[in-house]
Amino acid sequence: MPSAALSPAGTTSASTHRPSVQSREIGAALQHAQRRSNLTQAQIADKLGWSDAKTSRIVTGYMSATSLDVATFLVAAEAVSQEIDRVSAVAELSPRAYSVQAHPVDLPDILPTLLYLGANARTIISYQPHQLPHLAQSAGYTEIILRASGLLAQDTVRDGAAARQERQTILTWPQCPTTTMYIDQTVLSRSLPQQVATEQRLQLHTLVRHPRCHLRIIPATCASTATPGFTLFQDDRGNEVVTAFTPTAMLVLDHPDHLAPYQQTIARLASRALTETPSTSRLLAPGTFGGATAC
Repeated sequence: MPSAALSPAGTTSASTHRPSVQSREIGAALQHAQRRSNLTQAQIADKLGWSDAKTSRIVTGYMSATSLDVATFLVAAEAVSQEIDRVSAVAELSPRAYSVQAHPVDLPDILPTLLYLGANARTIISYQPHQLPHLAQSAGYTEIILRASGLLAQDTVRDGAAARQERQTILTWPQCPTTTMYIDQTVLSRSLPQQVATEQRLQLHTLVRHPRCHLRIIPATCASTATPGFTLFQDDRGNEVVTAFTPTAMLVLDHPDHLAPYQQTIARLASRALTETPSTSRLLAPGTFGGATAC
């Protein structure tokens, strides 16, 4: 039997029988608003004149919601206008636009989709070949990374660093996702100002002691810097999504054909990486980040 052809959005006709990432994101936002309103789904359906079946399929992601559906539901749930605008904007995206989301240089952290995936993940696996993984960065480290492009205003750099720190709060939750971060050894030799280096080593020290965080070093002889930065998210229903990063856009991939190369890369990283004990020793070494440099 021939395989189904990919559509521009990277889906097949068979994939319409499972919720897309986009519909799951919208459904999660609607469920959150409904719970906050203290109304049941049946009560909101009654207010809107919708059938229980339609309401259930929209909030579980099995039925695509139009921006009008989203706005109507959120108004019934007494959501604030900012939330209505944000979720409606996600619903307005075409599947292709959802799959390729533009952002300021090196700042995918501001995208609601990335926040949604992190907040709903059971496991996260991350690799950034030229920098520390986003979830491991101190604010000062992030600011240096963002300033390096020379394309962002200082206010944007500060706001971007704050957004990345806010995204890291998922690691403080009681049931936070199990997170594995692969770090190229060459990244640790990047010279940083003394205060930034000290703060970053402190953050790494906290992470290596975290029972659900696993930081593993890729030796310099095994590094693969040609691989783009990416993160794989898996939720508690087994749905897998990869976000891959270009300087100004985030790719959102969930078709098995698109996931396979990243899963293979993860297998290679796992086979090449140091185990956690030597990785920890290397991460916390006094010379990490090159010692003190001028600001």
